[in-house]
Amino acid sequence: MPVSTARLRRALPLLFGLLSASAGAQEILIGHVAGYTGPVMKDATEMGAGAKVLVDAVNSRGGVLGRKVRILVADDNFKPEETAKLIASMSGKVSALLPTTGSANLGLVLKNGVFDKITLPLVGTIPSNESFRTPLRKNIFHFRAGDQAQLEKIVEQLTTVGIKDIAVLARNNPSGAEGAVIIQDALQKRGLKLVAHATYDVAAKDGWAPQVKMMTENKPGAIILLGTPQGIADVAKALRAGGVSSLLYAVSYADFKLIAKVAGKDLARGFVISQVLPNLNNRTLPLIKTFREDWDKHANTKEEPSHFNLEGYISARLIVDAIRRSKDPSPRGVIRGLEQMREYDMGGYVVDFSPTKHSGSNWVDLSMISASGALIY
Repeated sequence: MPVSTARLRRALPLLFGLLSASAGAQEILIGHVAGYTGPVMKDATEMGAGAKVLVDAVNSRGGVLGRKVRILVADDNFKPEETAKLIASMSGKVSALLPTTGSANLGLVLKNGVFDKITLPLVGTIPSNESFRTPLRKNIFHFRAGDQAQLEKIVEQLTTVGIKDIAVLARNNPSGAEGAVIIQDALQKRGLKLVAHATYDVAAKDGWAPQVKMMTENKPGAIILLGTPQGIADVAKALRAGGVSSLLYAVSYADFKLIAKVAGKDLARGFVISQVLPNLNNRTLPLIKTFREDWDKHANTKEEPSHFNLEGYISARLIVDAIRRSKDPSPRGVIRGLEQMREYDMGGYVVDFSPTKHSGSNWVDLSMISASGALIY
């Protein structure tokens, strides 16, 4: 029986209302492709947990654009081929991606041109190699200072206080190789050279004897360690146990709690770590105050949060805030919203993006492990 024009006209508002309600009920998905198993399991898990705290807090306040947010996790087992495949598979499913883990992993993603084939923003990378930041990549947004800024800060601090005999002990991977070159260049600008450069393999069976021997023979005033949190903690313990008394430095991927646990508080004392995010104990900063409140309410743990938790939280918040700005939860909407964040103050931590600038911050500070195993600034 044909439907009259009048009846159809009366039905249309109801139909559109049902469609709108259905669209509003759809979740906004944020993807996280990272090594939830393998040597960076702790990093990935903590970032994911921090992002979930932000998402749970947002959902408790009504969600975004009237829609709930959910994180879609994909474990790449820290295998670059899996990272590339899983990121490609996220296209059409999620609005944006939380930080990846592993220099070889993201390196292969870029080499394979995955982001050239899909429109999907990646908000943060671990590590933050300069080769990931320059030239600008339309899909990748960096909200923290990169490795170059951190390593140059370390070299500047060391040479300013008169320590010029500097060595590098780096993991044998792309990030370690790139970091060593940055340090060499920073020293060359000051008329200096590395006194020793050793590499290590996290899967090596012979322990750290060759590396400890090299440092013992060269007696550097300071050693800059590059690698995963576990690798840095293990190397620090081996160096101290082997009688190496050099000052030890590392960039922000180092985990001060893990170093103190593995090496012991006495041996970890004085270890310097560069920081690219605010002090987690500085509750006078609105960002940290809100993060700690959300953590206490939604984390379901009595454990103190880590900087990786904060990193995941900030990444998720930037994605959510970008969607609110653009009023568009599509990947293009997230990119558009992020590129509108000029001098965006998150509460004591400023991120500055634009269509021609995807490196949002170069802020670096230095911290030190105290005698009690705590981190002091």
